[in-house]
Amino acid sequence: MNNNPLKLIADNYNDLNAMMVKEIELATAHPGLTGSYREEMWRKLFRSMIPLKFSFVHGAMIIDSDGGISNEVDIAVIDEQYTPYIFQYHSLKLIPIEAVSMVIECKSTSLPEEQLIEWAKSIDDLNAKNTGIARMATGYSIGVTNITQSKTRPIKVLVSIKESTKDVTIEALKERLGDHFDFIVQEQVNVVAQNKLFQLLVKHEDKTLGWWGKRLNEHKDVDQLKDFVKDPLPLLGYVKESGVKELNDSGLEVISVAAVNPDAKSITSTITNTLEDLVIQGNPLLTLNLQLNQLLMLMNNPMLFPHFAYAKAFNKLNENQDIQKP
Repeated sequence: MNNNPLKLIADNYNDLNAMMVKEIELATAHPGLTGSYREEMWRKLFRSMIPLKFSFVHGAMIIDSDGGISNEVDIAVIDEQYTPYIFQYHSLKLIPIEAVSMVIECKSTSLPEEQLIEWAKSIDDLNAKNTGIARMATGYSIGVTNITQSKTRPIKVLVSIKESTKDVTIEALKERLGDHFDFIVQEQVNVVAQNKLFQLLVKHEDKTLGWWGKRLNEHKDVDQLKDFVKDPLPLLGYVKESGVKELNDSGLEVISVAAVNPDAKSITSTITNTLEDLVIQGNPLLTLNLQLNQLLMLMNNPMLFPHFAYAKAFNKLNENQDIQKP
């Protein structure tokens, strides 16, 4: 018996994958369960992966202080540390974009390409404001003076229990929707093992973390990032020579440059790792765990809530007499 805990974890993820497929097939056999059941299944999966500071909201719309609103989001993953609770009116849930770290779209019977692209665009079009004010260790901080408070956009995830057909192969799906969704998780037939498993599709898996940081924290789309395919991720501060070996031993690809510093043994460093370096061969759900959590750690999170921006927006409506007065 192999008692290596890492092997036990890896095996558990593959067992989970197979179990999820069986559960979905059981739910599909009873059509009344499919809609709510599949969303709950995905919620449980992502809940088991990401830190507990994130909350899950079903069936919400995302708004910004400019009056923008997204299409309905099946599952929104939010951080409520600095953001007031959801603006809720009966069953209508409206979440400020500043609180949203990830959005998940769930599909079962079809993958309508144009609708999915429109859905993703409705998220991208929202304008997060980085003008929230909060007390930090060194004093009161606002986004425009604090480089850690850049504007961010949520990680977009498409999950599907619909198998690819000959008309829409797994590679074609990645090519068509990979610029609009950061992660695609889809049921696939494993020809070799003669079974079904959920596979992970990430079109830009070969891009560096520096590239991903620009995309998430600077709202840059793929076309704007053509010149940043191998953009390294700069590390803050100086690294001792002995520390470079430690970084490399941890799986990081480090580029070191001698620094102009009184300590001649100090250097500046950047890393050029890509999401491909987090792929666990033959284990798509464990790969998703590592890749997704790494991107969450790259994001400016949480954003400080821009109270004044929303107050200004509400008062503008008030001036235009668009708000019902008591």
